[in-house]
Amino acid sequence: MKKLYFLLAFITITGLASAQDDQATAKKKEDIEALKVAFISKELELTPAEAQQFWPLYNQYYKELKATRLANPDDVLEKDEKVLALRKNYRDQFTKIIGLPRVNKIYNAEGKFHQLLFRAMRRQNQNRPDAARPFKKNA
Repeated sequence: MKKLYFLLAFITITGLASAQDDQATAKKKEDIEALKVAFISKELELTPAEAQQFWPLYNQYYKELKATRLANPDDVLEKDEKVLALRKNYRDQFTKIIGLPRVNKIYNAEGKFHQLLFRAMRRQNQNRPDAARPFKKNA
């Protein structure tokens, strides 16, 4: 019986902490998206007129890209083929807005941004106390 009460208390506390974590996570996601927009805009050297046309199309592309990547996570080749087809489809639309020379910069900028994001997350994780790290490095 004590185990049951302990388990219920743990679930309740975890649920409350989770709600706060959800708000913090949503804020972090918004911040990351804002950084991504700024980074890609700078990398592509978008004019205000181009940005106004580019970002709604990019957001639509990115939404479809996420759905494609999540659709069939077990079949890597099929997923990669669908991602490539999606990029080819949007290439023509992006070309109309920013021109062919800068279209490839979109995908390069995405890659650069993700690398910077992972490095920042790794640095942040290294600054956490040892107790919070899931794995310790052997010294």
